[in-house]
Amino acid sequence: MKKSIIVSVVAMLFVGCVPQPKPSIGLGVGIGSSVIHSEYGQPPRNYRVAIRNYFSAKLKRGSTARYAFSTPKRAYKRKGLVYGGDVSWKGWRVETSVAVPSRTGREQRPRNYMVLFKGEQIVEDILGNSHSLLVKVDP
Repeated sequence: MKKSIIVSVVAMLFVGCVPQPKPSIGLGVGIGSSVIHSEYGQPPRNYRVAIRNYFSAKLKRGSTARYAFSTPKRAYKRKGLVYGGDVSWKGWRVETSVAVPSRTGREQRPRNYMVLFKGEQIVEDILGNSHSLLVKVDP
């Protein structure tokens, strides 16, 4: 009797730990469709200037840094499973590498960032090229 209760409790714990499925996002008919633009907004046009200004204010010696940019790509960010796993942000991401010189002027190794945009506004920057809650729609 005790074994069957223990087995059922352990089974219920494992069933409760199954992750929720990812929310489905309609990609629309094509790249230029109005469905995509209504969900993700227009891609940022002046993203290079916005990122330079953003990191100039955020990093020491950010104004003298060397930048490399990718083109804007669609992405969305989910809330954690503790908060329900819903989509908290949809917009555009730009992968950027920033090489800031040291105090002595030597070039440091570039650090990769993902900069998230909603329209022309920077929402967040994430250090690295991956994040567990960020889903890249365009690879």
